Amino acid sequence: MLLEWLRLQNFRNISEGSLRFGPGLNLITGDNGQGKSNLLEAVGLLATGRSFRRVHSGNLRRWEQPWFRVSGAAQVAGLTRILDVVGEPGRQVFKLDGKPMESVSRMERALVAVIITPETPLLVRGGPGERRAFLDWVIFCADRRHGVESRGYQLALRARQKLLQTPSRDRRELDAWEAQLGLLGARIAERRHRAVGHLGRVLPPFLERLGLAPETCDMALSGDLEPLFSQGLGLEAVSAWLREALTQKRERDRNSGTTGVGPQRDELVLRLSGHPVARYGSRGQQKRFAFALKLAEAGWLEEILGEPPVMVLDDPVAELDREGAQGLMQLMSGQGRQVFVAAREAGEIPWPGGASVEHTVVAGVFQVSTEPRNS
Repeated sequence: MLLEWLRLQNFRNISEGSLRFGPGLNLITGDNGQGKSNLLEAVGLLATGRSFRRVHSGNLRRWEQPWFRVSGAAQVAGLTRILDVVGEPGRQVFKLDGKPMESVSRMERALVAVIITPETPLLVRGGPGERRAFLDWVIFCADRRHGVESRGYQLALRARQKLLQTPSRDRRELDAWEAQLGLLGARIAERRHRAVGHLGRVLPPFLERLGLAPETCDMALSGDLEPLFSQGLGLEAVSAWLREALTQKRERDRNSGTTGVGPQRDELVLRLSGHPVARYGSRGQQKRFAFALKLAEAGWLEEILGEPPVMVLDDPVAELDREGAQGLMQLMSGQGRQVFVAAREAGEIPWPGGASVEHTVVAGVFQVSTEPRNS
């Protein structure tokens, strides 16, 4: 998988610019505040449909401009696909090969990226919601239905809770929403169960290369439905169990104001020597565990896609010592993987063999210092 070129208009501090990329390392250099992360954010936006900085699309427009546009060409499975994201007041428009798409979930894996930022360690030291979001995003990249069904589950949760707070609630309507929650909840939990198994399978080599002993590290999914899948129960049985549990807990959920059973309570548990990494691991161990998880994400997606996803790393040396940075870059290199890295200077990145392309960013303007090499 390869992003061949990128064109930006009115995006962040970039009024207009076009870039061509090569395989291997594409290095984005420049002083702080010049637009390096903005460029990486645009790459991530094409792949994911959202900003990795977790901001509203309105904040992506250049100051006092009514719209922005990010376009690019991705080479995937031997085909070249043209992607467009246009941000307008109140909406974003996605296009694939010139055809409007309802959402990024319809973009057919035209570009898949694994993104590592200074916020990546929150995977380990953040709350359960951070790890659920990580897990759901990996699953979404592998199976686009997961995003649609997760949104449907959240809608059904809100509808059920609203009904529970209504004095004249209709039992039949509650039954219908709980049947929906049982069906979707079981599907979501089953995909998470399988995803944790796959990630756990590919994780150990990345832990080891980043300086953590794999035998001391483990990950597991904790949740209401996880024991049922671990016992070998099928979707239908788990769905029926969840539906019955929701019916039994109506009064308690009405009093608490929240639904107390279901995959919304799942937790991805990360341990080091049997203890939670977030509480007992050092800051360095937390960072390395988090980066290993992102590399496991890339490894599993590569198995599914049949080719490596694009890697996007925003200032990785800020979160790792020299040894950790060397281990990370060695893992990134080779195997036809395209990597985008932002850093102040090229010398900060211990990449084997040098950059394929180096772009320097000054006040939102790009300067190419190394042309793409053939590979």
